[in-house]
Amino acid sequence: MRNRLGALTALTVVLVSCVSPTATPTPSPAPSTTAPQPAVSGPKLENPQPCAETPGFTCTTLRVPIDHRRPNGRRLELSVAAADNADAPRGVLLLLAGGPGQPGVSLVNRIRTYFDPAVLAQYRLVMFDQRGTGPKGINCQELQKSVGGSDWLTPAAEAVTACSRQLGDDRHFYRSTDTVADIEWLRRALGQQRLTVDGVSYGTFTGAHYALSHPSRVRALILDSVVPFTGIDPFSVDLLASTRKVLAAACAKDPACTTDPVADLAWLIRNGQIDGKPINGINFVESLSVASVSSVNPAFRGIPKMLNDARNGDTARLKTLLERFTTLGTPADQLSAGLHLATLCADMRLPWGSSETPLALRPAALDRAVARLDPAELYPYDVRTARAMLLIEGCLRWEPARASTYSKLPRLVPPTLILHGTNDLFVPVEGAEWTKRQAPRGELVVVPGGGHGIQGSPADPAGKNAVRSFLLR
Repeated sequence: MRNRLGALTALTVVLVSCVSPTATPTPSPAPSTTAPQPAVSGPKLENPQPCAETPGFTCTTLRVPIDHRRPNGRRLELSVAAADNADAPRGVLLLLAGGPGQPGVSLVNRIRTYFDPAVLAQYRLVMFDQRGTGPKGINCQELQKSVGGSDWLTPAAEAVTACSRQLGDDRHFYRSTDTVADIEWLRRALGQQRLTVDGVSYGTFTGAHYALSHPSRVRALILDSVVPFTGIDPFSVDLLASTRKVLAAACAKDPACTTDPVADLAWLIRNGQIDGKPINGINFVESLSVASVSSVNPAFRGIPKMLNDARNGDTARLKTLLERFTTLGTPADQLSAGLHLATLCADMRLPWGSSETPLALRPAALDRAVARLDPAELYPYDVRTARAMLLIEGCLRWEPARASTYSKLPRLVPPTLILHGTNDLFVPVEGAEWTKRQAPRGELVVVPGGGHGIQGSPADPAGKNAVRSFLLR
């Protein structure tokens, strides 16, 4: 549920998980907070100054209650970057990054290239570091070392436990519910009656819930690479199964593909070895999802042959892909693994129920759910791969925390543009189709062969053109 890359040798994450050179993060006990404050008249943006290395933008700080039920209690400091055209005719365009765990302010220079200049002239682009992200965010050093910016890699059990205990009682306040409340504070601080909201990957989940909770405050909504607002299957059954369709389509478009890449992948997951060690199916999930990012290789060029070569004993290129197409080494300020788990565990329905379920009751419920998995539905993957997912293994051990609560509004009321690529292996296209049915004023643009993060595609302007048309109509 994030974004990623540029080439086999240099990965660049796009609005979902960031891939970057390995860095050694500095552990922090908890995100930056301030002591309880006197009552204030309303949210405000403080300490304005030009954004470093981002000309045309002003950076400020928004102080929000860590617990919105206690508005005068302890606060979190969120960094905000806003374009200097404060009098933009069509108001604020708020771009929500994904992950969850990805920052906003440090991405502005990249993100503004996603939009036609005519859009940026009509709208004031704003991004912010959602709670728990960025330099002031959650930094659980061992968990970061274990999974980096991954959505899939199995975390070390002790790293999960240590991170949830490091946060202590603060772990109750990193739900999308809390971020939705922060967005409302940001709207008020910006002095806007309504926002235009553009969410990418997990930003679509947050953006949709803001629109569901505050429908009169959203002028228009863009959802790019959709995480359905009802959540995702923690075993990722639908996503694992969609690999069949994506690889088969890639093979059909490649004259050099004369084998069955789906069968080759299934064989490698069950029998493959590299340097004498069995290949972990989760590593394939991670690497193929990264390959599907729009700025990487969403056409999966060369991957069917690579799989067949590996099945026949030549694993050199497969080893390169599994090593390089990974988000291990992503530092916490680019995608916080601690925030990632804290939010997902609170937001999602899991085999044992919600994040409030006691730890002792979770394993038995998980075992029952695993027993119900149908291997045929998971093919070319297997039950072992589904069971090892980060969302399952991480949330199984995450200390009990408050679950997210959402608006009961069943439909997305604002005009909504939904973008999705057929080759997205983070979130299957069926989620976008379902979301369109929940948006009476919705428009769905499915890009054939498109990957994850349609607006960020360097090769296919379909996403940028659709956004331009939608926002300037």
